[in-house]
Formats: sequence, C-alpha cells, structure tokens
Amino acid sequence: MGEEKKVNRRDYLKYTGAAIGGLVVGGALGYLLKPAEVIKETVTAPGVTATTTIEKTATITAPGVERTVTITATAPGTTVTVPPARPYEGVKITCLVHTGVQAGPWYAFKKDIKDLYGIELEVVEAPPEELYSKALLGLRSKPADYDIIQWDTAWIGDFEPYLQPLDDYLKTKDFGYGDILPAFRQFHDTWAGRVYGITLDGDTFMLYYRADLWENPEERANFKAKYGYELRAPRTWKEVMDMAEFFTRKSGEKLAGKKLLKDFYGYADQGKRGRVFRWYLHRWVPYNYAALGKRPDYFDPDTMKPMINNEPSIKALKDMGDILKYSPPGVLGFEWTELFTAAMKDSTIAIWIHWPDEGDRFADQLAPLPIESPPPPKLGFAPTPGVVGPDGQLYRATLIDTCWDMGIAKNSKNPDAAWAVVSFMARPDIALERAMAPTPKCPSSNHDPFAYSQYNSIRWRAEKPWVGPFLDAELEALKTGYPMLKMPGAFEYLDTLDRYISDYLAGVIKDPKEALDRTADEWEKITDRLGRSTQKEYYKKMWEIAIF
Repeated sequence: MGEEKKVNRRDYLKYTGAAIGGLVVGGALGYLLKPAEVIKETVTAPGVTATTTIEKTATITAPGVERTVTITATAPGTTVTVPPARPYEGVKITCLVHTGVQAGPWYAFKKDIKDLYGIELEVVEAPPEELYSKALLGLRSKPADYDIIQWDTAWIGDFEPYLQPLDDYLKTKDFGYGDILPAFRQFHDTWAGRVYGITLDGDTFMLYYRADLWENPEERANFKAKYGYELRAPRTWKEVMDMAEFFTRKSGEKLAGKKLLKDFYGYADQGKRGRVFRWYLHRWVPYNYAALGKRPDYFDPDTMKPMINNEPSIKALKDMGDILKYSPPGVLGFEWTELFTAAMKDSTIAIWIHWPDEGDRFADQLAPLPIESPPPPKLGFAPTPGVVGPDGQLYRATLIDTCWDMGIAKNSKNPDAAWAVVSFMARPDIALERAMAPTPKCPSSNHDPFAYSQYNSIRWRAEKPWVGPFLDAELEALKTGYPMLKMPGAFEYLDTLDRYISDYLAGVIKDPKEALDRTADEWEKITDRLGRSTQKEYYKKMWEIAIF
C-alpha cells in the first residue's frame, strides 16, 4: 500500500448494522464473521469512503489500490486477516550496483521492498572499474538490462540520453527530496536543469586535525609566541602552512610536553598519481575564488579556454609543493589506505584532508599520539581551508566530489516500480540507516551523509557521541560547495591535470607554471577533439541547477 493508507484504526473503520469485528486493510486488524451472515459496513480513510456488503468475498478500494479478498468463516468469532495490498506484486526490478560494502543496503532492504510493494529485487554487482561500461551497455538495451543503476555523477554527459528524468516523479510522488542538502541536489543530481539521479552517497571532503594536540597549553603558548595568533582549527592555507611547520618534529623531541617515540609530520595530502588532482583542487578553488572575488570556472564559459594556468592557479600549485617538506617520506605514494593509516593508526600527522570516513565512521578508532603517556586521542574537524582575498574577506569552498547516485533507465519496462524502489532507498529513515551503518538493520554501506535529517539525527548523535562535532562541521562546510568537473571528457581533463601535478611534485617538472601550461595545452586539444561548441554546451549544462 502507499504511504497515504497508513492510518489509525479509530479513523479507518466505522461500523453500521450487525455487530462485527474489523476488516483488515493494513494487515493488523481482523474481521469477525458469523456463518451465513451478511454484513454491511462503511469504510472511511483519507481520500476514500466506501460502503461494502460482505458475504464471502469483498472488494476493497482505496487510493491507488483495488483488490478482492475471499473470506471464509466456519464458526462465530472467526478472525480473518487480509494481507496489505502491494501495488507491484510480482514485478521484478533489476539493480546494477557497486560491488562489496556499497551493495550492502540493497540486500539489507530487499525483503522490506518485497513486503511493501511486492517487488522482486534482483541485485547485480560490478566492481567500480567495470560499472561505467556495464551500466552504459545495459541502459542502451531495449528493454534496459537494468531498471536501476548506481552511477557516478561524472558520467552524466554520456548517460543523459538513457536515464529517465525524475522531475515528474518528484512533483507527484516525492519521498522528501528537500531533505537532501542543496550541495548534493545541485551538484550530484542535476544536469541541464533536470534531475537525473537521487543522491546515494554524499561524498565531499573535510579537514582533520589532532584536537588532543591543539588543546595542549604548552603547544598553544609556543605557537602564539612564534606566529602571533592563537592556535585554532586552520581557516586558511597560510595557517595550514604555519601549523605544518610548527608541528613537524623528530623522534626524541618533545610533543605536548612528552618525548616523541617516532617522527611526527605537520601535514599530508593523498599524493599518489591518479587522484592527487583533488588535493590540488582543494587549493585551486579558494585561490581563484579570492583572486576573482567570484566563483571560479574550469573554463571560460564563452570560449572554453582553460582557466587552470592563471596566476592564482600557479600559486596554489607552488604552495602544494612547498608543504611537502612537512610531510612524511613516501607521501607521493599515499592512496586512501596509506593516508588513513598514517593519520589514524600510526598517529604521525597533525593535519590532513580526506573524505568523510574518518569523521562519520572511524573517529573513535583514532590512536593516541606517539608520545610517552599520551592524552586521550581526540580528532578535530573543520571545513577545508580558504584564502583571504585583496578585499580582506575569507574565500572558502568545499569540493563536492562526483559520487554515487541512483538512476532509472529510460528503457525500463517498469519505471514506476523502479521509482518505488529508488524512493524507498532515499526515504529519510532508510537513508539514515545507510549513513549510520553498520547498524543491526544495515550491516554495511559505506554511504556518507547527505540529508538534513541525517546531520540532525538525535539517534545517530546519541548512539555515536563522537559523530556530533563532525556532522556540525560538515554541515557548515557544505554551505559553500563547489562541484567537481562533470561533462564528457571530464576524466581526460582531470587525469591530464593529475599527471602534470604529479610530475611537478616529483620534481620531473621544476616550474609550476610549466606544469599548468602543459595541462592547459592538452585541455585545448581534448576540447577541439570532442568539439568546442559541443563542449561549451555541456559545460553550460553542468551549471544549470534544477530548482523546485
């Protein structure tokens, strides 16, 4: 049954005529029958009033559902339970999803979807490196091989022709779409002013720092004496540089008044070739934002000329290279696991930027500082740093990574049933289970928060007390989101940027300007090959935001 038919017993059934029990519509009430007795009743509920004469069969009609139940009574007082109506009884919906823990929620709620809608949910898993091609081929088929796909929003330029726009569903069968934060609604779900996906995983980035170290009175006093301002969660990249320098120490030196048992470093990026471009963009966005006094662009919207090699962009890359002297050896080989391990398990890094995992899942696993008799470990959270502009204002933006959405195939045989599944998975109560995982109901997900009800969840904050400060900090950070590039060729553009950043950081290219000039030259070639006028239109679509 639909949501509108979950009503209170007192409001649902009113009886006239013979003494009776209750005809069960929701599966929780019973009907008391006497043999051969004809019973007349009036059934009322929001949106329906019907008078029915019941002998051995009854037809029950309510908004969106009509069904016939057969009633057999063998003795006075017999109770007959009528199971709830399921609007898509026997319909099979096939979902293509990311393999592993990301697939967990689809299995966890499979039975709930069957019980509520009658839908048989078939889950097909694919590793991330195969998901793009498998999804695209499946979407193009007629009928589509998959009714629902989990897809990376960077793929929208290629997937748009084969995805069902969801605007009409949201206007008539809304699950509570406004609960999703604007940063994710705009930069994950929207393309060319229409909604093509519903956020599944709220990927963004946060700054983490050792709050147990920041709270040490001796360190606070020494820092202020050296730099002239209070030690606090860093607000600018200049402050990050100061703090990285200050906290870089050798084994045997003092940290928080105690002897260090291993080398300690002020800062680390996830520096391995392949994804290091994200850590450059954490700088590129605010450096350009401050210099321009307005939102920066990857390309000039009128000409598609790259904006990646201007003066603020060069300064951002130079500063990224300069901070390496306060980073661990081998940092240019750090992927997710290496940065997480160095910061959280080895506890040898003072400041780092990473996805939400440390804050929403693992903050209670932070190891103590590597000193004698360390204080209780404590992780601090803040938005990624900004840059102070010539006007004295702080310009700050949080990079909204392309990440996982749910979409419906335009060629689906059962788009309405597919929407029932998507809207169920996006419901605030179900989305909370996914974000909080592991929970008894949802053992795994790896889905990060994306909705107001998650950030403000009393249950989550009560069950995991350390998560509250993180959720507050991330909610503040997401007020100023900036999207990752998403259009045809996005992978090529960003991989080219990644390659030249890596060459500069490794010393293969000595000059940051040369590295970015080479990037811009190759971006021009990619644009010309894909079609400048076409790419211009796609770039325009990226910034067209759906507003309901």
